[in-house]
Amino acid sequence: MTTLLRRGVALTLPLLLVLTVVAALAGMAATGASSPATLVPASPLVTWGLPVVRTLHHLGLLIAIGAGGTAVLLLPGPSRREVKVLDPVRRRTVRLGAAGALLWAVAALAQIPLGGLEATGAGTALNVWDVAMGGALGRIQMGVAVFAALAALCYALARSTVLACWGLAFTGIAAGALGMAGHAGASLDHINAVNAMALHLIAVAVWAGGLLVIALLAPRLPDDVLATTIQRFSPWALASVVALAFSGFLSALIRLSSWADLVSTGYGLVVLAKALGLIVLALFGAQQRRRLGDRIRFRHLALSEGLVMAAVIGASIALGRSAPPVPQAIPPVGDLKTLSLVGFLPPEQEFDPTTMFTLFQPDWVALALAVAMAGAYLAGAVRLSRRGDVWPWHRTLAFVAGCVAFAWVMSGGAAAWGKFRFDAHMIQHMAMMMIVPPLWALGGPVTLLSRAVAPRTDGSRGIREWVLAAVHSGYARVVSAPPLAGLIFAGSLVVFYFTPLFEMAMYHHLGHFLMTVHFLGSGYLFAWVLIGIDPSTKTINPVLKLITLLVTLAFHAFFGVALVSATWLIAEGWYTDLGMYPLERLELIQVRGGTIMWAISEIPTVGYAIIVAVLWMKSEDRRARQYDRKAERDGGAELEAYNAYLASLRSGDGAPAPTAGASRGDDSPGTVGDRADS
Repeated sequence: MTTLLRRGVALTLPLLLVLTVVAALAGMAATGASSPATLVPASPLVTWGLPVVRTLHHLGLLIAIGAGGTAVLLLPGPSRREVKVLDPVRRRTVRLGAAGALLWAVAALAQIPLGGLEATGAGTALNVWDVAMGGALGRIQMGVAVFAALAALCYALARSTVLACWGLAFTGIAAGALGMAGHAGASLDHINAVNAMALHLIAVAVWAGGLLVIALLAPRLPDDVLATTIQRFSPWALASVVALAFSGFLSALIRLSSWADLVSTGYGLVVLAKALGLIVLALFGAQQRRRLGDRIRFRHLALSEGLVMAAVIGASIALGRSAPPVPQAIPPVGDLKTLSLVGFLPPEQEFDPTTMFTLFQPDWVALALAVAMAGAYLAGAVRLSRRGDVWPWHRTLAFVAGCVAFAWVMSGGAAAWGKFRFDAHMIQHMAMMMIVPPLWALGGPVTLLSRAVAPRTDGSRGIREWVLAAVHSGYARVVSAPPLAGLIFAGSLVVFYFTPLFEMAMYHHLGHFLMTVHFLGSGYLFAWVLIGIDPSTKTINPVLKLITLLVTLAFHAFFGVALVSATWLIAEGWYTDLGMYPLERLELIQVRGGTIMWAISEIPTVGYAIIVAVLWMKSEDRRARQYDRKAERDGGAELEAYNAYLASLRSGDGAPAPTAGASRGDDSPGTVGDRADS
């Protein structure tokens, strides 16, 4: 029976590949993408070969992410001890991920010359590789190939789940980068289109990849291991369904002029077919969750889901090769130049303090992320409350306020003006570094996660275990040193604004995304080290915290002075290309931006100092209470020993001094307790 199952699985993959290619070609025929172009006649190699290469590309993507996620997060452990060496099932799964990532990397590389050949047309004498690498799409595919190859290397060399986790991280980066390819990379509403496409691809990879890999492993897994794996996969599948529905709806709004396009255009019909397929997949998933322990049911449902998913992926490939009803590219000429660079027009209202809170330029994925983070936090707090545990209300208020501030930073007035004016960008930047992260740090999300989520007892690691392992890792010990955290926080300003990096971030969505992640991350690291209540691996001297705070934020203020005094225009090429203001006005706006940085940094400085002092006093009070409790238990033995030591010094007996352990007591506060209970 097992042999028959394995043969069935081996025959399923070719069937799914053929079905995906057929669905892609049918979708291209429906949208007209397979018709020969009149201006630049395409080579048959591009017309018919590119869908096949993309099918292999998507297969490799699904296997790489699905296998990595299954090995790192889903499979139960072989014992109650922590998994240090990969067990046979995990080793087989990780090697499967290495094969998928290698296929992904090769297919991504193969798409580069095919893209160049598509741009030049059939019969060209040009170097198609150079043509492809001269465009953004070719460079994106090269980046995807590099990260996929790194993932394959990590998977191939993995002897523990840690290196496998790094491979999974590289696959996530590569999948996110794919969001900038195709229509999303040149879309009119650039930010939302790219973010929606990246979210869509990651959600498909998690859902379809996990299902495919579990189905491939199922014949070799015992019933209890298979049931546990499916049960752990179910929440990820549900989250992927929600993400797919959200990102698909957002992409349709950007690419369709009206809902009538769904039935009046070939592109809309393919979109509609894809949406119906996803609904069918969601129903299959609901049935699968009801039959977690039924191997036969799982095999049948997995095969049905795989067939529908293959058709859906084929439709996605067809959409990527087809022109949507709404043109996604705007020529950068005349009055359209600003629109083509930014993706949206500047607000009609004047830039002033009022419009910072009245304008709305939505980054829908960032808004969804803020809602998801606040919802998950509130769910954890409610779970603790129902269990009878106490979770301070002020922590919940701080974290939710941080999520609201994050939503405003990404979609409020500062975001609406941020790419058009340097002073608006500095408001957004300051809020991103010095308002949002401290609120998140005061919420103690890691402490809440460790208390609200049940720990695994089978030796495997879930999200809770991976987060705690990262917090207590050697890397965390290094970066949590206050001087280094302060250097990252303040030094990145000089590196970013006094080099071409800032201008690159304005021109390229990837640069802008990395800028956002870095400043949020460096701000959170700085806040966690100084005022965070989440556990750390070592005690940090409060005096060192205060010194780091004063030095870092003093440098922050001096950097604002340097901006005010600068004799050159930062990102001059970007603001000149926008053509909104003359040079003299741009210089005045830059001076205002430096002034804003200088002035706004003073308020968080005072807040940081007050919180550090309060936490210091609480720590000393808690330590004193612990000493008092120890004295009550041992009848003041520590004090008597110390008095005897002083008496021996006066009498010249030379009695040994009390040890450090005796002065601290059996219940002296550990590092984790100090941070978690403060």
